[in-house]
Amino acid sequence: MHPFWHTRLGRLVMGGCGAQVGLLLTLGFLGVTLLFCSVCLLVNVLSLGLTQELVGPDVSAPARPIPEEIALLQQKVDLLTGKVIAVRANAPYLPTPTPLPPPPPPRPIVLAHEGGVNLRSGPSDAYFKVGRMAKGESLEIVGRNTDSSWWLVTAPGGALAWVSNEVVSTYNITNNIPVVTIPGLLVQPGSGSPGIMASNAPAPAPAVAGVPAPGVAPAAVSLPELGMPVGTPTAPASASRRFAQDTLGYKQVIRRLLLPTVSESFSPDGTQIAITEKISLYTITTDGANQRVLLEDDDKLDLIGGVVWSPDGSYLAFVANRLGSNCQACQTVGLVRLGDGTVTLLDPPTGLGLDQPRWTQDGRLLVNARGVEPDQGTVYVYDTAGQGQPAAGSYLLSSSHDGQKWFPWQPGRVWQVGAQGTGYYGDE
Repeated sequence: MHPFWHTRLGRLVMGGCGAQVGLLLTLGFLGVTLLFCSVCLLVNVLSLGLTQELVGPDVSAPARPIPEEIALLQQKVDLLTGKVIAVRANAPYLPTPTPLPPPPPPRPIVLAHEGGVNLRSGPSDAYFKVGRMAKGESLEIVGRNTDSSWWLVTAPGGALAWVSNEVVSTYNITNNIPVVTIPGLLVQPGSGSPGIMASNAPAPAPAVAGVPAPGVAPAAVSLPELGMPVGTPTAPASASRRFAQDTLGYKQVIRRLLLPTVSESFSPDGTQIAITEKISLYTITTDGANQRVLLEDDDKLDLIGGVVWSPDGSYLAFVANRLGSNCQACQTVGLVRLGDGTVTLLDPPTGLGLDQPRWTQDGRLLVNARGVEPDQGTVYVYDTAGQGQPAAGSYLLSSSHDGQKWFPWQPGRVWQVGAQGTGYYGDE
């Protein structure tokens, strides 16, 4: 070794360089270690972030508490969502609905503000009363006369009648209500019926607006294609007829009756038969399919018979005895309205009984008001409300009870009050 290094200065230099080299080596090792640790830390941080993205949040970590109101709302939303999904999954296919048509316009009506408003058979006070309207009752308008002073309405039971505009209020009136005219009665009298009035007969009421007055017999006209007279259910004498007792309905009835029938009458259209057997009054279809009891004996009435149909088929007239009353002549005539079964007893003249009902071809009811002997009675004409007055003039009879035993009905006769040879009691 060189002698220099054995000197104090050489030793000092050698000792200083070793320390510096050691220091440098130490610092380099620490730097490398720090760099390695930094790289490891960075790799761990990146790995943790990637793991959280792939796995999701840590469910084991405690969640923040949700307020109770929000939790309830969330439950309701979930429930409604589930219902909507279920309905969509199970709902059938519904086509697009067709729009509904607009509602029909209100029907025109008349309204009675007072009781006792008269309904008549024609558009004038000269026509007979066929009923009354009660206070507050309304009826549908189906027609009018030319100046709308009278309205044609649908009366209870389906019959048509006229009412004056002066005694009712009208509602829902339009220009679509048709004008209705009343032609003269066109009938075919039975053979031997007089064609003119007797000279001693009362003069008929004057015609109104070109319409023949009630009770006046016009000329006879027939429908050739039907063989039926116009304006009446009766048939010409040559028409082929069927007897009521030959129908299936009648044959079924008599098999279960304890008493024989008293009267049986065809309806105008020939589909029903009215029957009485002193216990009840009922109708039955000619094929026996349907039966309807209209009236039965009770402690007030004892049925006699004599059932006759009105020409429009809406009423039945019958003869009965009043029971349990202090009447002088207890026999009376009643009406049954087929629409609702309402029974009306005619108001008899004082001390007289009523029998032998007859309908005229324009829908009025004639009855014989008598004491002891029928042929000494006085014929009264009644409306369907039960009010009557003595008959006067000529009447075109629809048919008697005997005439209604056949279908089509046998022709009624032209009956003239007080005329010889036209007896009310012997008509067919």
